Amino acid sequence: MPKDACYNQVKARYKVFPSARASQAIAKCRKGKGQVRKSKEGASLKRWQREKWTDTRTGKPCGANTRGSQYCRPTRKVSRQTPRTSSEMSKADRKAGQAAKSAGRRAPASPIKRRKSKYKV
Repeated sequence: MPKDACYNQVKARYKVFPSARASQAIAKCRKGKGQVRKSKEGASLKRWQREKWTDTRTGKPCGANTRGSQYCRPTRKVSRQTPRTSSEMSKADRKAGQAAKSAGRRAPASPIKRRKSKYKV
């Protein structure tokens, strides 16, 4: 990916780089200059922003200055690509995810539970 002026400006401003917020800032800068790049990654980033991810322990937005690790889940279901929201997960699943994050591991992937069709294909 080419390193343009927007990339360099945002990289100098953000402490954590690369990050989702930094990517949004780069996109906003490029949009202001008329250099819009439409891609699958851009659509994914817009979806992520609309989902409103929050920490399951505190309820604060993800990325907020907190001590320790955060276990974040989306609060809204925007599309089929949206992972399970905190309200769709059982209390045990949330606890397991929080424990894994506290131990420094990646949180376990929680599969989307779908109802089985009564019709055989």
